Amino acid sequence: MRQSFEKERSTMLATAFRYLAVFLSLALSTSTALATETTSSIKGRVYGGENVVANASVVITDQRTGRTRSVTTNEAGVFFASKLSVGGPYLVVVNDSTSVTIDSLALGDVYDLDIQTASTEELVIVTATRDAVIDVAPGPTASYGIYDLDRAVAPDRDIQEVFSLDPRLNLDTDNRGYAVNCMGKHPRFNTVTLDGVRYSDLFGLNSNGYSTAVGMPFPYDAIQQVAVQLSPFTSKYGGFSACNINAVTRKGSNEWNGNVFYEYTSDEWDVLGSEWRMRGDTFDGEDYNVNPYEEKKYGFALRGALIENRLFVSAAYEFEESPRAIGQGYAGSGIGDERSWLSEETFNLISDTAQSLFGYDAGGAPSDGAQEATKYFGRIDYLINDQHEVSVVYNYFDGFQDRASDSDSDEFEYANHFYVKGAEQETISGRLISQWNDQLSTEVFYASSEMFDSQTTVGPKEIGDHQISLASGDTVYLGADDSRQANKLEYATDYIRLEAQYLTGNHVVSVGYEREELEVFNQFVQHSNGGEYDYYTDSGWPSNTPVCAAYTPAERLANECALSGLDRFLLGRPSQIYYGSGGGTNNPDDAAAQFTNTTNVLYIEDNWDLSAYDLSVVLGLRYEWFETDDAPNYNAALSAATGIRNDESIDGLDILMPRIGLTWTPREDLLVRGGVGIYSGGNPNVWISNSFSNDGLTNVQIRYANFDASTTLIQGQADSITLSGQQRPGYDVPQSLIDTVAAVTPEDGATVSSVFIDPTYEQPSELKIAVGATYDLPFGGVVMDVDYIYTKMSDPALYFDTSQVVTGTTALGLSTYDYADGVEENFMLSNASAKPEASTFSIGFSKRFDFGLDVQAGYAYTDAEDVSPMTSSVAGSNFSNVALNDINSIAPAASNYMVPHRFTMRAVYERDFFEGLTTRVMLFGYAAEGQPQSFVMSSSYMEGDGFYGRHLLYIPSANDPNVTFGPGFDQAGFQAWADEYGFGPGFVSRNEEHARWSSRLDLRIDQELPTFIPGTNGRVYLKIYNLSNLINSDWGKVTDAEFFSRQVVNSSLNEDGTLTYESFRNRSVSDVQDARSVYEIKAGVEFRF
Repeated sequence: MRQSFEKERSTMLATAFRYLAVFLSLALSTSTALATETTSSIKGRVYGGENVVANASVVITDQRTGRTRSVTTNEAGVFFASKLSVGGPYLVVVNDSTSVTIDSLALGDVYDLDIQTASTEELVIVTATRDAVIDVAPGPTASYGIYDLDRAVAPDRDIQEVFSLDPRLNLDTDNRGYAVNCMGKHPRFNTVTLDGVRYSDLFGLNSNGYSTAVGMPFPYDAIQQVAVQLSPFTSKYGGFSACNINAVTRKGSNEWNGNVFYEYTSDEWDVLGSEWRMRGDTFDGEDYNVNPYEEKKYGFALRGALIENRLFVSAAYEFEESPRAIGQGYAGSGIGDERSWLSEETFNLISDTAQSLFGYDAGGAPSDGAQEATKYFGRIDYLINDQHEVSVVYNYFDGFQDRASDSDSDEFEYANHFYVKGAEQETISGRLISQWNDQLSTEVFYASSEMFDSQTTVGPKEIGDHQISLASGDTVYLGADDSRQANKLEYATDYIRLEAQYLTGNHVVSVGYEREELEVFNQFVQHSNGGEYDYYTDSGWPSNTPVCAAYTPAERLANECALSGLDRFLLGRPSQIYYGSGGGTNNPDDAAAQFTNTTNVLYIEDNWDLSAYDLSVVLGLRYEWFETDDAPNYNAALSAATGIRNDESIDGLDILMPRIGLTWTPREDLLVRGGVGIYSGGNPNVWISNSFSNDGLTNVQIRYANFDASTTLIQGQADSITLSGQQRPGYDVPQSLIDTVAAVTPEDGATVSSVFIDPTYEQPSELKIAVGATYDLPFGGVVMDVDYIYTKMSDPALYFDTSQVVTGTTALGLSTYDYADGVEENFMLSNASAKPEASTFSIGFSKRFDFGLDVQAGYAYTDAEDVSPMTSSVAGSNFSNVALNDINSIAPAASNYMVPHRFTMRAVYERDFFEGLTTRVMLFGYAAEGQPQSFVMSSSYMEGDGFYGRHLLYIPSANDPNVTFGPGFDQAGFQAWADEYGFGPGFVSRNEEHARWSSRLDLRIDQELPTFIPGTNGRVYLKIYNLSNLINSDWGKVTDAEFFSRQVVNSSLNEDGTLTYESFRNRSVSDVQDARSVYEIKAGVEFRF
């Protein structure tokens, strides 16, 4: 695969140089399809009194590097200098008589500058203010520079912890890491770029939104600025429908500078002979089991000039070694996150049975894991002359992370069911920026990236994944997780981007083209090395009392009593067995998906300056189209069975996106912004890959049904299943499954467990409308920002199961489904016809006091819908993980990722208590309502052979004729639970209940120290994550919504269409994040020069 990538890269590089030659010869332009703006610009007008000054000489100097840009005003007195490095300061000199100093340029912005020429020959110096900044991409934006990065508490040294100050961005915290939710959307709908290269999850496996699931893939100290844009109304930005997260790195300057740091913590510190706990062990009255650990981070950054005013370098390195709070234990075990529903007796019973039946050591209760990450960054900038500049950026990441496969609060897995997630990524990019004359500037950009992703089971690799459903409704896992049995991902990307801007009168016209080629190798063959064994609890289980409950599992089987999942496991009688592998060969290597997709973009944009009206208008049009020569293998049998061809691809898919943005400054203390536009992006390639990986030919997934428990894995009995290979129970799947897969031919493909794309599939898109303002309040120097954003989706992605047909109707009027003859679990990626909506209102205040205090505070309200949350990378999971009443009629409802209310604050206090040595105290805090989740009831009778409940809960009225209660149902408890939540008779709406509120304060204290070396300083610092919990163990509790819908009623369908409620379980949608709810203290030391 690497050789293939290298060959493709060489081809793409040659193509890039051909494009470059055409570009230079024709002086044409183009811009990025998916990458975003990485520079800034200055646009201005020169006046002499009330008249504009044409042909005025304007020299712009970057005082860090000495680079100058000389331009001349046109007949309208306008000058424009584009592609300037972010930051500053800049010196602007007009006709050698007037000088303006600009402290800093913001990422992606145009600095609007009106200059009055001096009436004298003396040099007049003016300092520009932030009021001169206008948006080149007007719309709601949060920008953070060196000041913010240096003063963030940032316990994990991640830019997400910096921009989470914006209340519109919810930092979804679980025990695995962070995920950024913008306006109620999954992180995969964001895009993350660094110096124009995408570091978002191009394939779609990660929950954190980064290309590497292990963490932020570049060093923290390499970052110069980061901007988060929710709806930038420029046609240059694409590849997202939620947030555009755009970062640029620090470049070298004429003065050498840099830093070295070391950060450390552990569970306990020995301070002057006393043991001090560095991590909390109690929250909200509950104990948290802290295992001994150490955590350390260290690194350096170095920047400077190899040739003054000409050649600059910048480099950074960072290493991390940290624990992962993923331990799980049975009740009273003292290990990790204890499962109160799992007794030591049941824990030992399952473990002992695995040993006696299968000869398998489950590994015991898992303790906490570990994580490591290594990051390298390098950058070279060469100023060829005053007109041309070239830069090359390199970044490398390598890391791994111990992970739990199934870690929800109603799940427990033995240690050998865990896995290790690895990631290695290497990127390199080059950029040529040219200012050809006063009017024309261009940019040529090329980038290449490779990603290698691995997932490896911790324990023995050949045993199946055994999933045991307890009578309580909870699930225990042991063996090799079904999704890690053959799992390997590699992808490579090549970008070329061409861009030009042309100044004419009061217009800056941009035209652009970008081409991104993505080559994917994805081996994801579930159930291929041991299979999956599901042990379900029969729906009639609660009715066992009193006679059946007294029996042993063997006696319950003999007397035809309902069985629990644990009964089935003890008897070696799974409800079903899954197996999958390469069709015709039983080799999972033959089932890997390989394909190449190419995204093309053309755009045109006019940035129109109406200075007479204090107005700037951006008018843009963006066109994206997709190309591929690859398509899934045609399965004639499947297409005949479903009536739909399975070899559809995205070739020819396209979308047109017009946008308009306005920035108006009617007075010096007020800026008004707004716009409207169409956006698309963030739909992961893994959904496309599913159709290549699950075509019923190369990857065949089939099932052995044993719901009546008529056969057993245990060999030597009359009803033993004939196993394959060495006939090892729990390891070797039934021979009939092996034979079925081996018999698959192109002419006789499987008609079950396939995935394909709807021939009428359209690219999902969103209409965004935004209006906002920044206002300097007339009292106290307070700055207020207020924004409102509205979105409306079109053609949202959705999976349908084409195998299911209506079989009847319940007494409640709901359709029941089952598989048609010969087909099962054939999922089609399609579009919903509904148009879900979302809106966000936000307000923020900031104030800098003269005595060294800087305060910011904000609030956001979000109301967001979706049709399906599309939570997964697997088609079947996306289909099943949505609560509903009818699988073919899903209405918009509250988004799984919506946080209705979020408050944030940051306070920074700086003072030199010791001369020349600054003390800083930084405090960050937030409070947020939790995300929502649904209450459901069991629904295996409503569709196929589905086991997990996902049909919305029905609350019966008094004497409701549609529902009867079984003898084991707790009616009083159920009614009290419904009353507590305020649920009246009828169906509970999807995602009606939200997780509990979370709140947290983080603190950082820095103290500069003398180093006695001129031009250098040292500092020591202390970071306290969750200061709230340190102050009071009842504070700082962090909760998240449960990932899956919460089944509270086990029910069955009667012949007359009525329901019998058989058991009730009091459950909440809130999942307490134990590791996030306790404090942690870290200490660090840094040397700066």
